[in-house]
Amino acid sequence: MSDTLLTNLMRVAVQNASADRGMACDNALAIIATVNLEQSEALSEKLTELVTRALASGKPYIGNNAVRDVVAAPRTNTSFDNLRGIVVIPVPGKGAIYLDRPIRKGIIPQNIVNALFKIASQAQEAGQPEPTEAYLQSLYQQIIT
Repeated sequence: MSDTLLTNLMRVAVQNASADRGMACDNALAIIATVNLEQSEALSEKLTELVTRALASGKPYIGNNAVRDVVAAPRTNTSFDNLRGIVVIPVPGKGAIYLDRPIRKGIIPQNIVNALFKIASQAQEAGQPEPTEAYLQSLYQQIIT
């Protein structure tokens, strides 16, 4: 069930968050599925650090790919062509979902992140052996509206 839940949740998350890229991984950080994300990027130190942090805290992470520490943030109006908004949604006991999109599209809204985090829990509680994308999408619609 873990792989199906994580894979389908990632697909629903990419669609509803208007993310360009996504990844589903298990608790050991083994990649289960990706969308538009190269293997080398998925295994990068920065990405694995963010996923590990979200898994350890049990809370979603929202940030970007440029600044890890606010103290180190640029003090000037710098253009970041490759700046991406990042979200990591832990799925307790299963793994995590990683999403990102160019910052010029905006940060993925907190209410969407919260809804995705909630459907991960509800899907596990429902005990469906193979939660489909349609089932997860219907849970998402119930929560978001």
